[in-house]
Amino acid sequence: MGMEMGKGQGVREATPRHGGSRMSVAARGVAVVASALCAALVVSIGPAASVDNPVAPGSTPPTAPAVAVLVPTPIAGSTAVAPTATGIQRAVTPLLKSSSLGQFSAVVVDPATEDVLLDVRAGRPRIPASTIKLLTASAALSVLDPSERLATVVLVKDATITLVGGGDSTLARKEIPGVDAASLEDLADQVEAKVTANAVELWYDDSLFSGPTLAPGWPSSFPIDGVVAPVTSLMVDQGRVRPGASSRVDDPARQTAQVLAGMLKKRGLTVTSIFNRKPPDGSTEVARVESPTIRDLVERMLTDSENDLAESLAHLVGGRVSGKASFATGAKAVEQAVEKLGLATDGLSIVDGSGLSGRDKVPPITLAGLLSSVARQTDPALWPIGSGLPVAGFTGTLSDRFTEGLSADAAGYVRAKTGTLSTVVALAGTVKDVDGRVLVFAVLANDVPSLDAARDTLDLFASRLAKCGCS
Repeated sequence: MGMEMGKGQGVREATPRHGGSRMSVAARGVAVVASALCAALVVSIGPAASVDNPVAPGSTPPTAPAVAVLVPTPIAGSTAVAPTATGIQRAVTPLLKSSSLGQFSAVVVDPATEDVLLDVRAGRPRIPASTIKLLTASAALSVLDPSERLATVVLVKDATITLVGGGDSTLARKEIPGVDAASLEDLADQVEAKVTANAVELWYDDSLFSGPTLAPGWPSSFPIDGVVAPVTSLMVDQGRVRPGASSRVDDPARQTAQVLAGMLKKRGLTVTSIFNRKPPDGSTEVARVESPTIRDLVERMLTDSENDLAESLAHLVGGRVSGKASFATGAKAVEQAVEKLGLATDGLSIVDGSGLSGRDKVPPITLAGLLSSVARQTDPALWPIGSGLPVAGFTGTLSDRFTEGLSADAAGYVRAKTGTLSTVVALAGTVKDVDGRVLVFAVLANDVPSLDAARDTLDLFASRLAKCGCS
């Protein structure tokens, strides 16, 4: 589960759950949109379903091929009735007058025509919180190979084995049913099968990432508060002090080596000492586990707003571009990738990949430009951004939003990246209106007096777009 926090005060993103909506899951399962951007079109399927699991929870899977119910909604060249700027402004302006949004900027774009339908200081940079993960995702997909996997390996030379981190922040102690992740137990099994010595020294190499392990603007309490682990290229279970805990250890790389040493001991291989060193010359690989693909990691990062994963991807992008993986090189490489995509960069300032720093600044028009590009499939490599966006009322960090009240009508029709810091609330994504037109929106609200009130206002904003023909 992702967590979005800031300025020393924590705000957890929603724990996934269902229920509390205006109609049953089964009823909504035939009515609304659950996939907004894949393959250059929006697909109307049950919002409780997903692209990978098209059967809504609690329903009965068909026993024979069913009549097709997927209704493609073209984006580029859409023939659906186009909304007007006047109509959009009439629908949402009363909400934007609310004091709940503090200092905000907002934009609505029709990706079919690329017309800007609402511009409220859209070019003014704001603290984006976790919506910056959209830019991290675009850089990862543009700079890295989307089919690439991150390897964690063990090398051996005589009686020395070296555990080498490859930047996989999803590495787990053991295989978890239903979760696609490499495991340290798998690595230990391979070492047991290949290493014949009874006792070894265990070295661990986390040198792939360099520089500070906490980004500029991060409180030193973030790890112990469970917001994010110190960023290293080697960690297990996201550096948590123990499985299932929130708090993180000070040195995730050393913890990973210690966990592996314990596993090897159970397999009859004694580890006499542990050192942080690079592999001895002449070492050969004896064990390897690999992460899911970059495209899958991007989807997971966006859906669950995983901070550790965002920082790992940003570091890897920085390393690929500059040869050195750090917060500074990662931030610079993401900015360069955004510029290469032709997005607005005036006022853009990035210091981390997760958006946890209050020093990040992004204009909403930049986020809207990226989402429009994804919608139009300008760059096919970016499609995992669309499929990774949480679905309102059903998945990820939107699973318990849009489930009751006036915003419930938009459940399933909105897919958006959330953002939350101690005085920041943001929402950027897509929505399908009643005429079948897909719109892109981004709202960044800073200095909000109440997080809950600001969230409610943004949910209503997206809901108004969903319910508005606005022509």
